[in-house]
Amino acid sequence: MSKSEFANPWGARFKEGMSARLVRFNTSLPVEARLFEADVRASLAHVQMLGATGLLTAEESLTLARGLEGILADWRDGKLQLKVELEDIHMNLEVLLTDRVGEVGGKVHTARSRNDQQAVAQRLFFKESTLALARTIRSLQQTVVDHAREHGSLLMPSYTHLQRAEFTTYGHWLATYVVMLDRDWSRLQDCVRRADECPLGACASSGTSLAIDREATAAALGFRRATVHSIDSVSDRDYLVEFGAAAALLMVHLSRLAEEIIFFTSQECGFLRLADAHCTGSSIMPQKKNPDVPELVRGKAGTAIGDLVSLLAIVKGLPLGYNKDVQEDKTSWFSLLDASQQSVEILTDLVREMAPIAARMKEAASGGHVLATELANYLVRKGLPFRSAHHVVGQLVKLADEAGCDVSQLELSAMQGVCPLFQPDVRDMTAQTMVVAKNSVGSCGTEAYARLMAELDAMLSR
Repeated sequence: MSKSEFANPWGARFKEGMSARLVRFNTSLPVEARLFEADVRASLAHVQMLGATGLLTAEESLTLARGLEGILADWRDGKLQLKVELEDIHMNLEVLLTDRVGEVGGKVHTARSRNDQQAVAQRLFFKESTLALARTIRSLQQTVVDHAREHGSLLMPSYTHLQRAEFTTYGHWLATYVVMLDRDWSRLQDCVRRADECPLGACASSGTSLAIDREATAAALGFRRATVHSIDSVSDRDYLVEFGAAAALLMVHLSRLAEEIIFFTSQECGFLRLADAHCTGSSIMPQKKNPDVPELVRGKAGTAIGDLVSLLAIVKGLPLGYNKDVQEDKTSWFSLLDASQQSVEILTDLVREMAPIAARMKEAASGGHVLATELANYLVRKGLPFRSAHHVVGQLVKLADEAGCDVSQLELSAMQGVCPLFQPDVRDMTAQTMVVAKNSVGSCGTEAYARLMAELDAMLSR
């Protein structure tokens, strides 16, 4: 193929080449440049299959393979520059190959289209990048577990409606996010499983009359099997939408962790101290130590939600077959991928080095009437129906509020004045003594927490 043919690869049909403005508007570079290596690897598998099926001679197959391997090596060494005039990575690759091996380079496109070529490059990169993100999530989970194990028994309040509700331990609070993140990890595994089919050989949309072996190509590239329908092969972007939903939800979970870290590090709360390396200061207020890392994660979650909506909007009205609209899928996909990967990594660093302030957490767990539910449970153990016990303790809380003290600080006589079932042993009840007794499955009690941590260890070993 001549240089002029590459400059306008459909030139036999068109009298004129693209305008300069269209070249700039039409190109998918540099957004998709990160798929170039996957495109080369898929092309290597393709020429090997063409050789094995006799569509290329052994010499041709070997020449093309050596040329592609040289291009891959140069790309990894940073020696290649892709050209926007060639529109995309695929035409760039074919030009580079033909420059190296001569006219035989034009045979690399036998029995394939840029449609299935793009689809396979995306799926190859998708599988590897998504599994890399899943591994990063595992690293964050392990860091949280390690941190929880080191500081797990520290008493702190638990919250509902952002008000002190009951009491728990620091480790039990942290473990919430390990469980939450495991659902994110699992969803990414599901995304990869459904994307693990090779579209190469579907060609433009309806396959080819040439005697190719799609299953051999799929196996060579590490896919579970070839895709089952040629039109769907080049139309499908479900796996990107699935990933978008999983990644957006992951970012929402990270944002929730970030929000609690921001709250817990505030002067009003003071439960946590972040390492200086993960904070910034103020250009005007010398005393400031700002939690920029969790704030940025919280902000990026909003962008991630927008990226998911963009992916859905791109594919919602498309007819079957390839449509140029899907060129835009990579902008949202890569934005989600990068934000998720970076956010998980930097939160891993932040959690590893953040320090709980035990005295402040314990002090907070001694106020806010956090013992109220256990006082009601005390009366239940004395035989009182829970609804009646709830009413009694509500009266005690009202008395405590009027006296300006916590319900746990009321005199025994005052408590017995509301309900005679209260006995001197109620004075032994504190958040510190009662937290060890919450041993229902998944709770913060000593025995339950030990079982929970063992379950988390098993979860992370999967």
